[in-house]
Amino acid sequence: MCVWLGTLASWRPGLIGRLVREYRCTASLLERPPSEIVAFALRRTKARDGRVSPSGPRMLDGSGLRRHAEQSSEAQRFAAALQEGPEACLRRAERRPRGDLVVAWSEPLYPDQLRDLDDPPLCLFVRGGAGAETVRARVSALVDVPLVCVVGTRAPSPYGEEMARTLGGDLARAGVVVVSGLAMGIDAIAQTAAVQVDSPVHPRTVAVLGCGADVVYPRQNARLYREVEEQGLIVSEFAWGVPARAWRFPARNRVMAALGRGVVLVEGAVRSGARITAGFAVDLGRDVLCVPGEAGRRLSAAPNLLLRDGAWVCESAVDVLRAIAASDPGPGAERRDDGPAPAQPGHTLVLDHGGAAIRDVLHALGAAALTIDELARRCRLPAAKAAAAVSELEVEGLARRVEGGRYRLIRV
Repeated sequence: MCVWLGTLASWRPGLIGRLVREYRCTASLLERPPSEIVAFALRRTKARDGRVSPSGPRMLDGSGLRRHAEQSSEAQRFAAALQEGPEACLRRAERRPRGDLVVAWSEPLYPDQLRDLDDPPLCLFVRGGAGAETVRARVSALVDVPLVCVVGTRAPSPYGEEMARTLGGDLARAGVVVVSGLAMGIDAIAQTAAVQVDSPVHPRTVAVLGCGADVVYPRQNARLYREVEEQGLIVSEFAWGVPARAWRFPARNRVMAALGRGVVLVEGAVRSGARITAGFAVDLGRDVLCVPGEAGRRLSAAPNLLLRDGAWVCESAVDVLRAIAASDPGPGAERRDDGPAPAQPGHTLVLDHGGAAIRDVLHALGAAALTIDELARRCRLPAAKAAAAVSELEVEGLARRVEGGRYRLIRV
C-alpha cells in the first residue's frame, strides 16, 4: 500500500497531504481499501481538470506546448499507477538491479526522523552500494549517526566554495553524514568533499533528489552521482524513472531538512531556495546554522539575515558539532580556532519563510497558469503571501509571469 501511494504521489503534487488530512493520520490512511483511495483520487482529478484552461495546445507557444505535453504524460502515468493497484505496483518497484531498495513507511527500516513531517514520504526509493544488504545497512545507519544538511547557492563565490569544501570534508571526518541535494554549487562541493575523505561511517553522504533515484540530475554531476552511489546513499520519495520537475524540488527540500539534525546555509541570496530549506528545518525544530558573509554582498544576504533572526554562527565544523551536541570532531578535522563554544542565540529562530505557502502555490500552478488573486483564493492565502511565494519561485527560476498577469511553472 505504501509503495503504491508513494508512486501515485510521484505524479500528483500534494496527494499524500490531502489524503492524510482526509483520514486524519498516516496510519488511518494505510488502513483504507484501495478502491476508496481510487475514488478519492478520481474526484480530485475531475476537480483539478475542471480548473485547467481549456485553450488546448494549439493556443500555446513552444514552451507552453512542452509543458502541456509534460502534464499530459504525468497525468497518464498517474492514471496507469492508479489502475495498477498496490500489489502489482509493489512487484514492479522491487524488480530492480542489485543496490536498489524500496523502503516503506510501515517498515522498521524507515528513517524515524522523517516521521516528524506532516506529510512524510510513504516510501523511499534508495540506491547505494553494490547490493541489497549494503544499501539496507546504510539506510539502517541513518538513525544511529548524526546527519547534517549543507545547502547554498548554485553559483558560489570562491569563499563559499572554500567553506562548503571544508565543512563537507571535516564533518565527514568527524563521523557526520552530509546531506544535500546533489545540485550544482554548494551542494555538489560539500558532497564531493564528503565522499573523498577517509570517513569512519557509511554512508558518507546522502543525496536527496527531486526526481527518481535512478535519474542523474543535473547531468553535469554524473560523476558525483556515481561516487555518492558507491560511498553513500541516493534517496528519493519519487518512483523510479520520475523526471525532474519544478514542483518536486521544494518537496525534496523538506525531506533534506527532516533527515538532518541541523541545516547549514553557506551562501545564498535573500530569496534563496536554500533559505526555504532552512525554513523547513525551523518548522521541524532542527538547528539552523549560517556561515557569515561579507556585508553588502548578494550571496551574504540570506545567511546574514538568518543570523540576525537567531541562527547559529558557523565558522567551522566545530560549530556544527557543538550545535547538534555531537562528539568532538577528532584529530582529522581542521579547526579554525580553539576558542570557547559559541553562545546559544539569545532568542528562538522564528522565520516566516513561506515554505508551506510556496508548496501550495507550486501545487496550484501545476494545474494551470494563475493570477496572484486566483492563487490566493485557491491556496487560501493572503494576497501578499501568495505574491511573496510567487516571487520566491521566480527568483529560483521555477515560475515566470505570462500574458494576462498570470504565472506558470517553468519546465525543468
